[in-house]
Amino acid sequence: MSQISQWAYLCGLAFKIVVTMPTAHCVATIDGIILTADRGFLDLVGLSEAEVIGASYRTITHPDDLDRSATMLASLVDRAPPFRLQKRYVRPDGTIIAANLYVTRFTDADRLVSTIFWNDEGRTPPPARLWEMALRIRRLHEVRKAALGDDLSTDPVWSVLNCVYLAEAEGRVVGLSDIATETGLLPVIVERWVKVLSDRGIVEPCALARRNVQLTQAGMSKMEAILSSAYEMPVSR
Repeated sequence: MSQISQWAYLCGLAFKIVVTMPTAHCVATIDGIILTADRGFLDLVGLSEAEVIGASYRTITHPDDLDRSATMLASLVDRAPPFRLQKRYVRPDGTIIAANLYVTRFTDADRLVSTIFWNDEGRTPPPARLWEMALRIRRLHEVRKAALGDDLSTDPVWSVLNCVYLAEAEGRVVGLSDIATETGLLPVIVERWVKVLSDRGIVEPCALARRNVQLTQAGMSKMEAILSSAYEMPVSR
């Protein structure tokens, strides 16, 4: 296994990312100078290995995202990773690719490893802060199940919706069996609620629903409204 493959494997284990859409990995210094990149990363930025190695992240990052990227690098120096970030890359032909990143600092203080996933076609990934909130809610549900038991923690509608939302945010495709596996729900329950949500216009299974379930535009808007509300200051009643 190559060095970058080992780093990518460890990074994948650390963050439990299972990606079926394009994914990439690169290793850089803490200043953002790229040292190693895999084929996926070269495809993402549309450059050759010779053009990428030794280059700064600034040369391939959308100008409007440079400050956010610089803040991320500073944060990794000041505090331990992981750090999640959504940013845009600019290819030589002018194409702009929105991507989600997991960046971690490994034992060697001069090395940062990034796992990146994106979608060349279709909708832009949801805002990074909403993606993070969905991850937090999923984690809270897992803790709740561990503390109270499955029978006191069942919420099939939200579990299905949050699973589909996270898949879209991470550039993955999920079908009925994937949702059942990720949520811990029985396949028959997942199928039942996907049908209900489809009838309500919230999700849209493709012709092969067992392989691909997505949020409708209306469903995406509802999920983003729900997740955004978590950042609002509640008023005591």
